[in-house]
Amino acid sequence: MSTQSLSHLLLPEGEFRVIRCDIADKLLACGDGDSVLFYLYILRHGAAADENTIMRALNFTKDRYDRALFTLTSLTLASHPEETQKESAPHYTTSELRGARNQDHRFSAVCDEAELLLKKTLTESQLRTLFTVYDHLGLPAEVIMELLGCLRRELGTVRLTDIRREAYRWADMGLYTAEAAQEYLARRESERPLTAAMFTALGTEPREPKPVEKRLISYAVAHGFPPESMELAVQRTKRTLKKFSADYVRRILEAWEQKGIHTVSEITALEPENEQKNAVSSITPTDAARLSEWEKEWLEEVARHEQHKESF
Repeated sequence: MSTQSLSHLLLPEGEFRVIRCDIADKLLACGDGDSVLFYLYILRHGAAADENTIMRALNFTKDRYDRALFTLTSLTLASHPEETQKESAPHYTTSELRGARNQDHRFSAVCDEAELLLKKTLTESQLRTLFTVYDHLGLPAEVIMELLGCLRRELGTVRLTDIRREAYRWADMGLYTAEAAQEYLARRESERPLTAAMFTALGTEPREPKPVEKRLISYAVAHGFPPESMELAVQRTKRTLKKFSADYVRRILEAWEQKGIHTVSEITALEPENEQKNAVSSITPTDAARLSEWEKEWLEEVARHEQHKESF
């Protein structure tokens, strides 16, 4: 298990680090002093800290280190920051939205860019989403422009939900200046070789990845999954469905993320049935008893859909 999987517990680096209240509540509730020490260390030095360095600094044995790391990676937050911000977002009236579009030239430029991206005139609901990003989240127009350009390059076909999700992520990371946004995008650019390896792991080359596959790859990279784990999720999908499904692979990765497992060794240690084989064709049909509840529900839904199609 790697400390990289703890990166979701940290805010972006700066001259000072701030502990989020929801994480503090979880640490207090777990009542484990070693986990608190461990968290304070990665809060100060970052989630990429070396295992041996941490053990020496905190005077931990390997058992204490492993227990604390497991406790931290198992933390589930009461709510995602995006959910909290959505709940507190104001409901703008139609006149307020029109006034902002017509009178605030910066916001108007954002709307024009969004319409070019979405290839249609903004609806009131879409206008409200953009104004929430601009006014409530406080992302400046130039930062939103960087965000829209990034989505166009990476996804091609962009949905309003993509804009909303990415905007809340940027706000959560503190990207409130054009300089900060550009530095972040430069880091993402440096991840392109990893992204290419992820696409190879999907096994759908040589064509261009579809938007849903790009979103899947972005999720995997953002949550610290290596290409080998993506390949393992694809194999499990084909073993269960007898075909590739980006949505199903995404659900597998999300389930592993909730368990705090990301590498192949972590996954197979906790879920031995996912041990990699040389070829998908050599894998025997999945035992239904090994499927998780969401997988059983997924297969039942697929069966109902097929029956519905056959009835016509």
